[in-house]
Amino acid sequence: MKYLINKQLKGLIGFVLASTFFIACSSENQINSSFSQEEITQAINNSRWSFSANSASPSYGSFRNLTGEYFVKCLKDTLIVSLPYYGKLNSPAGALNGNPLDFKSTNFKIEKQEKKAGEWVVTISRPDAEVQSMLFTFFDNGTAQANIVMTNRTGISFSGKVAPAK
Repeated sequence: MKYLINKQLKGLIGFVLASTFFIACSSENQINSSFSQEEITQAINNSRWSFSANSASPSYGSFRNLTGEYFVKCLKDTLIVSLPYYGKLNSPAGALNGNPLDFKSTNFKIEKQEKKAGEWVVTISRPDAEVQSMLFTFFDNGTAQANIVMTNRTGISFSGKVAPAK
């Protein structure tokens, strides 16, 4: 009898967790759909977009869900980056600079390429900086990925959403 109750309790817990997961996924789809595909496409083409990170995956260390407001904002001639960094320092040269993913810059180069319908790859490079390049993959449903390559530290990736910049 005790075994049967434990088995039913585990099944109930599994059902509650699965339901919570599906509800969370459906609410994220609603958030992503707050902008039309045309608005997202236009924002990418005009280099006026905002990437909001909701998870981080460092090269060394474990995957982390992010709480708080972490973002990259591209405003044509200005790049504002406010992302957390979790990783490994490869050279003492970067030790005194603090968080390398918290900066504002007007010295960057941006390249855009439409891979296929609804998917863009946007590469941002910065000469003479700790962050060598930022490679974004944007989808017209609002989802996005960011891969960051650094000079003195290990790389890090982020998952999140893309939207037109305000």
